[in-house]
Amino acid sequence: MTEADVEIPRTLADLTPRWFESALTAGGLAGAVVADLAVTPVAEGEGFIGVLARLEPTYSSAPPGAPSSVVAKLPTTDPGGVALGMLLRLWEREGRFYTDLAPRLPVRTPRCWYSAGDPDTGAFALLLEDLSALRLGDQVAGLTQPEVTAAVEWLARFHAESWGREPEGLAWMPRVETDPMYQGLQPMLEAVWPVFVDRYGALAPDRVLGWIERLVPGFYGVLTARDLPPAIIHSDYRADNMFFEVGGEGTGDVADVAVIDWQAAAVGQGLYDLAYLLGASVAVDLRREAERDLVERYRRGLETAGVSDLPGTGDFFDLYRKLMLTAASVIALLMGQLDLEVNPRGADLARCIVERALHAAADLRVDEFVPA
Repeated sequence: MTEADVEIPRTLADLTPRWFESALTAGGLAGAVVADLAVTPVAEGEGFIGVLARLEPTYSSAPPGAPSSVVAKLPTTDPGGVALGMLLRLWEREGRFYTDLAPRLPVRTPRCWYSAGDPDTGAFALLLEDLSALRLGDQVAGLTQPEVTAAVEWLARFHAESWGREPEGLAWMPRVETDPMYQGLQPMLEAVWPVFVDRYGALAPDRVLGWIERLVPGFYGVLTARDLPPAIIHSDYRADNMFFEVGGEGTGDVADVAVIDWQAAAVGQGLYDLAYLLGASVAVDLRREAERDLVERYRRGLETAGVSDLPGTGDFFDLYRKLMLTAASVIALLMGQLDLEVNPRGADLARCIVERALHAAADLRVDEFVPA
């Protein structure tokens, strides 16, 4: 039995004990007999473009290695999220990431137990390792100094693996520079810009809204500019997509990071992931204090992992500043398109991402990079 032989669930109600048995078999773990399956929604209403649930099977018979719990992921039913997900092939990308790329990476991602999808109908489903024993990053609180340091080091190892090298066997993965899907983002930004300003304009420091508004007609050129060799990027590298394995008890040290949500994986500019991380996931005061050291830590991490011919410290930081303009603009697009005001945390999450990113853009004077 293969993934194609198992009917793809469309809603959480489709996640039955019999379906779970078939999914495990399709994923290479045959012989499970499931008497009951508890399905508990996770972060209901907070996901941008996905529906999550924790599945806890009660086995009548369990083969060695059968998981005691997994996380199921299905596409969102939010109309704005569906439109964005179909345009950008987000669910197809994530499924292919886990089957084609994750096993060869030198960094930690969740184990995938099952992946299937139908791009024509928009039906997709994943069963992923349950990482709840680790500490989930908190987007609203922001990453701590040890967490953001570990996240930057993880990112350098991840990017170095593909830096400047065309990935083999990944023809499905879009290139930001050339894939037609990215051309649709400029008119989308133009359309949602008034919505974004109405929702979040009061959070912007002086002048920043004007900078981004001036950018809108040239957004596609900024998005696809290449100042460094390309690498495979995450594209949504932020606190809520990270789980931290804590080191010594009570020390606050981070021994490892596991990163989830690969729906936007692409070939693009590695510094975009770094700008998105520091711009959206770190409190303003901590970013201002640690930003230059973190950017340099990332640059040195690339060099340690074998990347050569990088710009020096000052020039590299200027390229990071330029990518902060791109990150802030993409955040404006996302927050204008998606409605996160569905519950208190979703609203707080949106506001903290926007406020941090726009303050980062102001602090870094990204207007220098707005096309004339």
